[in-house]
Amino acid sequence: MAMKKVGMTRTSLYRRVKEYEETLANPTEKDTKYSIGNVAKMTGTTVPTVRYYDQIGLLKPAEVTTGRYRLYTMEEIWRLKIILTLRNLGFGLEEVRKLISGETSVDTVIDWQMEALDTQIRTLTSVKSILEQTQQSDYGEDSINYLHELVQSISVSTEERKRFINEKIIASVVPDQVPVEWKKSFMGNSNDVFTKKGKLSAQQTAALLEIEELLDDPQFVADIRHGIEIAMNTIKHTRIDAATWSAKMNVLFLRLLDAVKQKESPDSSIVQAIVNEHASLFANTEQLPVPPEFFRQFAKGWLKLENSRIDRYVKLCSILHPPVKLEVKARSLLMKGMQWKLEHLEAE
Repeated sequence: MAMKKVGMTRTSLYRRVKEYEETLANPTEKDTKYSIGNVAKMTGTTVPTVRYYDQIGLLKPAEVTTGRYRLYTMEEIWRLKIILTLRNLGFGLEEVRKLISGETSVDTVIDWQMEALDTQIRTLTSVKSILEQTQQSDYGEDSINYLHELVQSISVSTEERKRFINEKIIASVVPDQVPVEWKKSFMGNSNDVFTKKGKLSAQQTAALLEIEELLDDPQFVADIRHGIEIAMNTIKHTRIDAATWSAKMNVLFLRLLDAVKQKESPDSSIVQAIVNEHASLFANTEQLPVPPEFFRQFAKGWLKLENSRIDRYVKLCSILHPPVKLEVKARSLLMKGMQWKLEHLEAE
């Protein structure tokens, strides 16, 4: 039932976008201007809501008169209808802004919301389980104390579970032949994600449980191991030690973050310079750019690791440790830059 509802919503949203485009094609409707009160009535919302969207830059009026009255055309009205549709479906203002500005597609925004709903469902399931255990207990009037103890025990077991997951990742994902000094480099932010102390939110608890499930998936473990083996096979001939390599990777990461903030495209000279330097850290040459033959093999190996399981794992880690979100953006730009260069080489 839930999936059917989402499908209908997707169709409805596409229809509204289509109606919006058709309205703009009609010169008469396009040029007519409406007061903020009329706009609120036409869209079934309130004047304060329309005014608020103006204040935050989500929906600017077509004109503000000398008397400071806001006037709107059909373009802004249809834009408002789409905003209200998304807000009624639970989308955040930032997600709405990205869709309206064209920064992300309808499909992407809907996928985000479905993912958020899945997380909420898992969280509510956990809460329901706690309440059911309390209800079924024999503590009677003392059930409130039992409820408190149950929540506390879950909190304690969460810390133990995090330590267990971190140890399991190292044991099952990192091949035994990887030298100790390189294990720390390859594990990246794993220790920050799984050893940081503090109470977890319901969403973080749900993310931790899902990571446990992923680690029981043989294909996911195989994917991660394959990535480390690729790195190890190329890096064993590198000219630098693990500590120096990690320091250089951190510098590239910071440069990638700057590129993300500046909204650099994958084919920009800045991103391509980072792509080349990144590849050079796995090569046995100081030549830049690295030889095409090496880059083709290197890029194809890494791009094979782009799949839904690994992407999901990274997103779950970002829920547990928000700074990982920066790593997600940087990694995405690097992979796109790598893909662009590979396609460019293949076309030559």
